[in-house]
Amino acid sequence: MKASGFEGDLNRFLKDYKYQPQLTSKLDELGDTPFTQEIINEIVLWKVDRYAHPTASILSNLDKLTTLTKGEHRKGQSVLESLLDVQGIALPMASTILRFRNPSVFQIIDRHAFWAIYGRKYPIYPATSSSRKVSVYFDYLDELIDLCKRRKVRFETIDRLLYEFDKQENPPLSKRR
Repeated sequence: MKASGFEGDLNRFLKDYKYQPQLTSKLDELGDTPFTQEIINEIVLWKVDRYAHPTASILSNLDKLTTLTKGEHRKGQSVLESLLDVQGIALPMASTILRFRNPSVFQIIDRHAFWAIYGRKYPIYPATSSSRKVSVYFDYLDELIDLCKRRKVRFETIDRLLYEFDKQENPPLSKRR
């Protein structure tokens, strides 16, 4: 059915609209506010439904991770678990946040990097438990630490190296079994 052919009041559908309510409200109130890169980023994240709104407590706990040193990634377990509880944040995004907070301790996990380390598909799905996600991530970081030592590469950039390695040396993700 086309909206133009609907006999009832089309406005009644607005009461069911609950898409990204906090961000939608914020963006609706922009008025004449000059657009900045931050606003554009929020609009893009709103459109792709990837806007994440961590609490002030999570943000504060992220800042505490700067004191960790290489190999202490398991001390960030509670922060990782709290990130995974935020709508819009899955393990690859959580690991990215952690990596930019402290690249000496955390690195990004994604399908490319996982394949480059293990030679098999990334085993995490939306329904995977948080405890399993944390376990996979920390085991992955242990593997990265070991690889960096053995191959004399910097831990702080291993995620980027693995991403490019996988893209150049392995078949496209869509062709892997």
